[in-house]
Amino acid sequence: MKSTIYYGKEDIRVEERPLPVVGRADVLVKNLRAGICGTDIGIYNFGGELFNVASGDEIGHEMVGEVVEIGPDVSPEITLWMRVFVNPCTAKRSGLAKANAASGFSEYVLVEDAKLNYNIYEIAPSIPAEAAVLVEPLSVGTHGAFHLQPQVGEKVVVLGGGTIGMSAAASLIAEGIKQVCIVDIDDWRLEKAASLGALTLNSKNEDLAQGLINRFGSQTNLLGMQVPDVDLYVDAAGAPALLKGVIAMAKPKSRLSIIATYKQEVAIHPAMIMMNEFRMEGSCGYTHENITQVISHLTEQKTNIDEIVTHVFKLDQIDEAFKVATQAKEAIKVIIDLT
Repeated sequence: MKSTIYYGKEDIRVEERPLPVVGRADVLVKNLRAGICGTDIGIYNFGGELFNVASGDEIGHEMVGEVVEIGPDVSPEITLWMRVFVNPCTAKRSGLAKANAASGFSEYVLVEDAKLNYNIYEIAPSIPAEAAVLVEPLSVGTHGAFHLQPQVGEKVVVLGGGTIGMSAAASLIAEGIKQVCIVDIDDWRLEKAASLGALTLNSKNEDLAQGLINRFGSQTNLLGMQVPDVDLYVDAAGAPALLKGVIAMAKPKSRLSIIATYKQEVAIHPAMIMMNEFRMEGSCGYTHENITQVISHLTEQKTNIDEIVTHVFKLDQIDEAFKVATQAKEAIKVIIDLT
């Protein structure tokens, strides 16, 4: 089979590797599509050491495929040709430690100790492959968006119009939370955000606080200042200036869920957090419930999240695909077609 192998910074190669041997409790999945994630881009540009990826590893962890071989001890719930999402965090006995080397960019992936709704999730054939491959990032965004229990009628601001920010907004809208605004500095990305049903704000062209007041109205904080009437902020940007801005303008008892991976320390003023009883929490990964929620949204056509798929490359073009994803010029989600 063809596999994408990591050798070092900016050095990935498509090579022939032996087809995995299916154990008694294992399942072999033929990958149909795989997505390039921000983590994959980090591995490609900065090296795999920080991501527990070693030279010689098969990389990729966002994937959808079809079951082509089943070990004799696997439950009959899993059937041949079933279309499935493979959970990279549980696909291997090594677990989360090697999730970033889960063979997503290989023609086949071996799912060890396969169990339905644990490391294999059924995907309806009616869901287009370009949408089904988004289950993993959608689950990340959903976990972050719902980590602090937003309710229908609340006003939510998502910072960052990348894949995870768009996924967070799409999941909120699919659950009936319609007052969602995506903040970014790229008008092209914001056009994509609007196609998902979100309000948009370009913080390069418009003051963030005043822009949100214009869209959602205002409240008076304990210092007598008019601040945006926003209940929840979801940080998928990782921009220190935005984080500081949110803390400074947060209304009393509002919340902030941080999905973004910050690359540097950020100095913040705890006084505003204290005075506003502002709640901040981090969000990492996803749960079984997030995955099933996302699959339900796709099955019931509650989201058109596949609007964010901007490029599709064949496996032999994966080096070019990584360059496009890295440059991020009119590119959001870059997909590899393994058929």
